[in-house]
Amino acid sequence: MEKENIQELTQKPSTAKKKRIKYVFSKRNVIIWFILVIISLIKRLFNKSLLFANGSHIVTAYPGGGKTLLASHIINSVPEEEYFFLSNMAEFPGYSNCYTFDINDIFKDGEQVKSFPTIDHKGRKLYGIIFDEINLSFNRRMNRTSEYNDIFIGLVEFIVTHRHQDVPRVYFLGQKLELQDTQLQSLFKYQHDIYRCRRWARFKPYNLGDPLIWYPVKLKMMDRVKGIDDQFLDAGKTKIKIGLEECKKYNTKYLGKTYQAKPQVKVKGNYDKSGG
Repeated sequence: MEKENIQELTQKPSTAKKKRIKYVFSKRNVIIWFILVIISLIKRLFNKSLLFANGSHIVTAYPGGGKTLLASHIINSVPEEEYFFLSNMAEFPGYSNCYTFDINDIFKDGEQVKSFPTIDHKGRKLYGIIFDEINLSFNRRMNRTSEYNDIFIGLVEFIVTHRHQDVPRVYFLGQKLELQDTQLQSLFKYQHDIYRCRRWARFKPYNLGDPLIWYPVKLKMMDRVKGIDDQFLDAGKTKIKIGLEECKKYNTKYLGKTYQAKPQVKVKGNYDKSGG
């Protein structure tokens, strides 16, 4: 009697396991899995098309949150037959399909004085323009100065008319939306707010003299679209997988030399009795 009970106890788990395997791989569940995969792929395609949609985009995140990394992903995703204009070429020295421009040379005295060529000397078509670190040039604290408005008013003119100039996409990289000039906020059609960096990888950066560093290979962001009432509406979350080459192709410390050239603060301590 005891032997029969022992056999039943040993047989039940294996039988239950077989039933679970049979249930998991049943036709109904396979069909459900297939439908879910198709839905997931459709969502990814939609979200990607939103990031690459025609119009004006603002990419926001905290310092070091992945804005430039996302810009590198956008540039790397574009075919070789198209190219970009960047306000800061020093940050993307690894790309051959990019040209640089000086924002002070394009916008002067409250107007746009120069236009962007839409076809380059190689016959490539302009894909978009990227304005990096927009908060260094424009923020609410500076908008009452004449120097600010001499450039800003021309920039506003460009954002409003960029599609008439055959510039399909304009990307602005900056901090949180609340820090932007309110007039600038009203002109953005899409917002991509990066809220998380995941799965870090260790690699040698563009500056070969630097040691190995850690960098994220997955970004999570919230996409928003401007609604009828001029407010951003949530359009869903997007996961962007960053390739290692996209990390290597841009200079992570391009501003370093600028600040290293400035006079350094004199080191003082309690030991300095002279106070000088």
